[in-house]
Amino acid sequence: MTIRAQNPLIADLFERHRARLELIPEVGEIQACVYLRISQDREGDELGIDRHFEDLLGLIKARGWALNRRHVFVDNDVSGAGKARSDFDRMLAVVETGAVKVLTAWMLDRLLRNRPDQVRLYELAEEKSLLMCFARGTDIDMSTASGQMVADILGGIARGEIKLKGERHHRAQKQAAEQGRRVGGRRRFGYEVDGMTIRDAEAKAIRAAYRDLPLGVPLAEIARSWNDAGLFSGQANSRTWAGKPRTAPVRWSHDTVRLVLLNPAYKAIRAHRGVEITQAVWPRLVEDEVWQLAFDVLKDPSRAHGARADQQLLTGAAICGTEGCGMGVHGGGATHGKPVYRCKSMKHFNRLAEPCDLFVGDVVVARLARADAADLLVDESRVDLDALRTELAAKRARLDALAIEFADDDTLTPKQLRLATERLRARITEIQSTMADAVQVDVLGDLVNAEPEEPDEEKTESVRRVWERMGNGRRRAVINALMIVELHPVGRGTRTFRPETVTISWKRKAES
Repeated sequence: MTIRAQNPLIADLFERHRARLELIPEVGEIQACVYLRISQDREGDELGIDRHFEDLLGLIKARGWALNRRHVFVDNDVSGAGKARSDFDRMLAVVETGAVKVLTAWMLDRLLRNRPDQVRLYELAEEKSLLMCFARGTDIDMSTASGQMVADILGGIARGEIKLKGERHHRAQKQAAEQGRRVGGRRRFGYEVDGMTIRDAEAKAIRAAYRDLPLGVPLAEIARSWNDAGLFSGQANSRTWAGKPRTAPVRWSHDTVRLVLLNPAYKAIRAHRGVEITQAVWPRLVEDEVWQLAFDVLKDPSRAHGARADQQLLTGAAICGTEGCGMGVHGGGATHGKPVYRCKSMKHFNRLAEPCDLFVGDVVVARLARADAADLLVDESRVDLDALRTELAAKRARLDALAIEFADDDTLTPKQLRLATERLRARITEIQSTMADAVQVDVLGDLVNAEPEEPDEEKTESVRRVWERMGNGRRRAVINALMIVELHPVGRGTRTFRPETVTISWKRKAES
């Protein structure tokens, strides 16, 4: 084995125990080494490690052994049940060199708690005739048959202990789940440390995410908005080790946001091992229907995996206005490097995106700055969500069955498969859109209720400021809620934007 550089975190431990270390020589006939580990350090203050180190320094001094400062190894807040332990590996490398004759630990179960580690350590200790000494336990002389027998017995007891402890832990967790209680762990995003008190800023961000996701806002955009607001998934701890924060803020990604939105805790349901158990005792952040819709969207097998690139504003929100076409438009980059919109047929137009985006944005701002914009916030829909959810599941199952039928049935042609698939996907999209409209939490509210930042600021300016702060996903959801946008060819040689080439049809609720 190659001996790696000493764990840099040990410097702080030495500083706190400087006085005791000065009483122990670094060079002597019998060289000892120290291994320290605790499984959980909730507070990040290393107090458990401190207590163990103090006891072992007393043991080494009483026995008259020497301690090379490079022979202290620490795995803090690391379970011995299966995770890799970097300093345990470094310790074995030192033992293999024959540089130490004594291995000290607080207890045997601090040293090893799984069979692979036990075999590695015992074989090496037997080969090197190592003496293992413990602050809480008997000495084990691995150079003798009796010592090896004792080591095997105690090692089996240590492994049995972790299994028994695991059974007790899982039983306690299950009982807490059945009672709807939360048991320790990291602070859940959206709640305070007690797990009961709602943290307002985070709760607002979570509710907005549940609103935006079914409307097509990408997870990556939600993650960016949380990061930009300083709402990180881990908060820095004031305690430090070797001059560094114990825990640093962790930035959100599309994957971690996905895990948050799939967590049934936000509809106040206690789950255990992935199974929903009972109503939780903490307050909910969203209603069941809102959570279920987000769950359906995220679990949709046709949903693209991974982070989505930030799409241009009218991608998925505009259609080709050429007579007889009606296909959607998508964005891209032309040879001049400026973003453009194209009809998906690739036949009818290729036009600059920026003027279209600005024009549609101006129309949205003007509409939502009007005095009657508040009327758009009234939800008069009465949709049977259970029926829609049942139909959605049936359509997805039929979509899966079609692929199997095509493989097994020679009478089903590729054209028939394509047509049937397109009809099913269109209906699935329609159902999801209807469900989103039924349970969305006011996608227009931030714009309609925009407040002036200056005493003389006009309503239009307030709305525009909020609009410009939104990501394209949120803006696209607003456009889809208000209007149907059609883009037309601009004509050969046209260099100026003509508003008549962008047709806007208001949806019933947004009509003048």
